[in-house]
Amino acid sequence: MTSEPVQRKLAAILSADVKEYSRLMGQDEAATVTAIRACREIMASAIERARGRVVDSPGDNVLAEFASAVDALECAVAIQEALEKENEQFPDDRRMVFRMGINIGDVIVEGDEIYGDGVNIAARIEGLADPGGICISGTLYDQVKRKVHYQYDFLGRQEVKNISEAVRTYRVVWKDADISKGPSKGKKPNKLTPSTGKGFGFGSKTIATCFLMLLLLPFVNHFKINLVTKMWQCRLTLLPNAQQVTVVTIDKDEYRKMNVKGKEPPPPYDARPKLWRRYHPEVIKNLSKMDVGAVGFDFWYSPANDTAEKKATRRFVESLKWAKKKGLPIVLGQYQNSQDKAVYNQAHWGFISVYRDLTWINEVMYLKTWDKMAVSGEVMARPSFFLQVLAEKLRLKPVLGVDGVRLMGPPIPRRLWLAFAETPFAKVPYHEVYNGWADKKLFSGRIVLIGMGGSETDYFHVPYSPTDFTPHTKEDGYGMPGVFLFAHAINQVIQGYYHKEINDEWTLNFRDKGFSLFHLESILYLLVETIGTCLLLSGVFFFVRKKGGRLLTLSFMGLSTGVIMAALALIPVLFGLANIFFAGLVFSVLSVWKMNNLKLP
Repeated sequence: MTSEPVQRKLAAILSADVKEYSRLMGQDEAATVTAIRACREIMASAIERARGRVVDSPGDNVLAEFASAVDALECAVAIQEALEKENEQFPDDRRMVFRMGINIGDVIVEGDEIYGDGVNIAARIEGLADPGGICISGTLYDQVKRKVHYQYDFLGRQEVKNISEAVRTYRVVWKDADISKGPSKGKKPNKLTPSTGKGFGFGSKTIATCFLMLLLLPFVNHFKINLVTKMWQCRLTLLPNAQQVTVVTIDKDEYRKMNVKGKEPPPPYDARPKLWRRYHPEVIKNLSKMDVGAVGFDFWYSPANDTAEKKATRRFVESLKWAKKKGLPIVLGQYQNSQDKAVYNQAHWGFISVYRDLTWINEVMYLKTWDKMAVSGEVMARPSFFLQVLAEKLRLKPVLGVDGVRLMGPPIPRRLWLAFAETPFAKVPYHEVYNGWADKKLFSGRIVLIGMGGSETDYFHVPYSPTDFTPHTKEDGYGMPGVFLFAHAINQVIQGYYHKEINDEWTLNFRDKGFSLFHLESILYLLVETIGTCLLLSGVFFFVRKKGGRLLTLSFMGLSTGVIMAALALIPVLFGLANIFFAGLVFSVLSVWKMNNLKLP
């Protein structure tokens, strides 16, 4: 016995049912049955005139088929207009208001019945229609859009029950008054729904976003945008001052206030800095009397040129030997000069080279804690100046480890991003220490850093200036002498507060070193940030698109990206916030573009 082959045909299917039918029956069954019979007669008559056929009409539902998409749509409009006139005789709460959905598709024919997805889609999109309105599928829209000149509002790709793929759906507007008003305020005309399972889903959008980020970010980082965002994160941190450091500054007019007791008055420091080495011994002696913990000279000691400078240097060297015998740690700044090691052989030293220690974009951001510099052919591994002074005061020896420099507390990162203090460090003019006028309370047991105090030399712009070194004109930015930067660095190490830096500044500038683990680390962090951003925004997208249209969805995705950036900006981990921003932007554009299958508004 052989089964008969399944019969199929292409048909336009109209599905309609009554809004709040259960409520109407609950209020008055007899009146509701009478009213729905009258409506069915109107609908059956209109369907017959349009060369269609009523397939079934159980309860409040009517299912009809047509051989023509145009006939089906024009019949639906005629029915809605006729029912509107019929309802004029009833009060608002007793009117029979139908929703209608129309689809064109392949159906299975079995006697007088028809089955299949073509029928199911018509029934599902009927539920998307406004009361008294009509919704049509994209397949039917493609057939009627140039033949029946109504207004068609695109509702997006809608997920409907038991249908594997989202259905392109349109609202039909045929009344002149409704067309003049624009899209209906009932259902959202731009409601978004995602594709399901196939096509450009979450995985595809994430892969595309990661690919575009790898192409885009090298150009972004060329302009150091991520470096600026890390600077901004440091700017948000105001670290309280531990008051362990006193800064002694040589200001522009310092030489006028020195009490040299009948000796030759000192020249301006910026004119003959090497001659000032004859005054440092008196300062070292006075600091020793005040029981300081350690002394750091923020200067570079180049070889003397003339007889006076050589004599001043010999006096300074003798004072360094004296301090060593007294157990007073003295640390000299800058790298050791191989041409004249007389000074450096008598004291500890640590590098403070501006070109190696400081990086800035109008504002200082970080200091190096350790370096292996090759100077005059000599390779050396030395703690930075500020770290060496602190180590001498604490009688500790810095050790370079895999995770940073170990001295006290948690490991100190090799690149120390500064978190500036709210209150100024104690600042004492050089002449007060030299003349013996300084207050011992500001020096006893403390670290003393001696350096330039003027704004013309060794002066840097900073993210936040706790000391009032601001210029008098509004055009000039905030800043401070370089010696105060080292004071802040020491304060930060004492408190054990460090910004952990994430290496996510992906760049194509390899500087002739080839592709390295440094670049692989940058790519890895960039991909992790991108995928994490995509995951969050995907969740936001799936939630918000059920509530509103493209504008609302984009707004919430943008807001979520901003929240991520704000949260990361407030924690002591320095991320490339530009990565999060661009990943959110790319993913949002891809999401809205694909899910609407239209150009963005």
